Order: sequence, then C-alpha cells, then structure tokens
Amino acid sequence: MKRLLFATLLLTAVLAPAQTKTYIALGDSLAWGYQPNDTNRGPGDKGYVKIVADWLGTQQGTRPRLVNLGIPGETSASFFNTSEIGYLLNSNYPIFGRKSQADAFVATVAQERGAGRVVTHVSFELGGNDMLDLLTPQFLALPFTQQTAIADQTLAVVDMKIVNAMTLVRQQLPNAVLAVPGYYNPYGAFPGTPIDTISRYALPRLNQLLSFRTRQFNGAYADTYFGFVGRELELTWIGEDDIHPRSSGYSMYGDRLLKRLRLRQLPTP
Repeated sequence: MKRLLFATLLLTAVLAPAQTKTYIALGDSLAWGYQPNDTNRGPGDKGYVKIVADWLGTQQGTRPRLVNLGIPGETSASFFNTSEIGYLLNSNYPIFGRKSQADAFVATVAQERGAGRVVTHVSFELGGNDMLDLLTPQFLALPFTQQTAIADQTLAVVDMKIVNAMTLVRQQLPNAVLAVPGYYNPYGAFPGTPIDTISRYALPRLNQLLSFRTRQFNGAYADTYFGFVGRELELTWIGEDDIHPRSSGYSMYGDRLLKRLRLRQLPTP
C-alpha cells in the first residue's frame, strides 16, 4: 500500500507542469488590488493582477508564478525608498527590515533567475498617488490656474521618476512584456466639483505621460480612463468615500490590459 501511494505521488509530481515562468506586478494600491472591504495581509493574487496571471496560464500552458510587489499608497518617489507603510498589507515583504519596491524588484528578478524561471511579464502602475496627495483642502481652495501650475510641476517630477523606474525594469528585464494601465477619475461621480475639475485636468495628462513613456520603453499601454466615465459609482467605492475599484472595476482593468497583451508576442527566454 505504501509503495502504491509513493508511486502515485511520484507520478503526480512528474506529470504536474512546472512553473518555469514568472509575472511580476509593480505599483500602488491598484496593482495591489486594494478594496476597502478587503484589508487582510496577503500575497496580492487579486484584482487585475490575478486576471492577467490567469490569462497567462492559458497562453503559457501553466499559470506563471505571480509576485505582486505593489504597495498601497506608493508614489513614484517612495518606489525608491521605504517611506510608505502600505507594504504591511503585502506578505511579499517582511514586517521588519524590508527593501524598497525598487530593490525588492531587483532581488526578485535575481531570485527567479536563480530558480531557473523566466520573468515574461511585468505590469507597472505608479503616479496616481502623486496626484492624489495634492488634493488637500488648501490646494482645492486655490484659483484653478494655480492648481494647474502645481499639477504641471508635480507631473514633471513624476515623469522623471517614471523614467527612472522604467529604466530599472528594462535594465533587469530587457525582453519582458511591460504592461502599463492608465488611471481613471473616480471624482467624475461628482461633476462640476473642484476636486473633479482638477482631476479632469491632471489625470489625462498623467495618462499621456504614462502612454508616452510606455512606448519609449517598448511596453503596452492600456487606457482605463474612459471605461469608468459615467460608471464611477458602479465601478468604484467613491460613493462610500473610497477611490478604489470594486471587483467590477478591476475586471474593467483586466479586460483593458488583456486587449493590449493579446497584441504582444510572448517574449523569447
């Protein structure tokens, strides 16, 4: 009986397809898949990242190993340091002595190579929190021309950080498919308000920046902005004073990303 059980287990191990490929997700709370009704610490196999990983499994024969390094609250600046505490939700980081997301990415690539796996895909989403951090009562009380000037200055800094981050991605993974979703405007649920007005100005410009840099770094940019227009209350938690997508909103993200990824040929290891 023991011999039969051992033979069965051995045969299962031999026949089970090995995970030889890896998908790494980088970014903020949207990459993490955050929802206000789900604040448990975990590995981040959810949101649009899960949708992409599941689809890659259908294309590659086996679902790739998923490493989600997204950190809720991460900005284009904190990507390179450890100033954002949202990592506490992500079990891919230790509670104490954690690396920055940028350093964790480099370490993960080295780890995957050492294990004989190929990182075929990387998704990347940063910049939204840089804009969100501007939206203080003091900022919203300024004349619109001053708001736009400050937003433009912030976007110029974000642009430099995005270039640095994408340069790092390409230095580590020159052949991986780089997938970059844009941002949506949850405040469109409240048209004509000061917060909606400046968001309608700043977020399309952030998306233009991301689209341009994605093309520069040979990636696939997916627009998500217009998919949320007129559906903000349905697709996000903004009606409950939270900007994040509901499950339906993340499905929208996943669908938009997959449309772009289907146009890309899988990289050669």
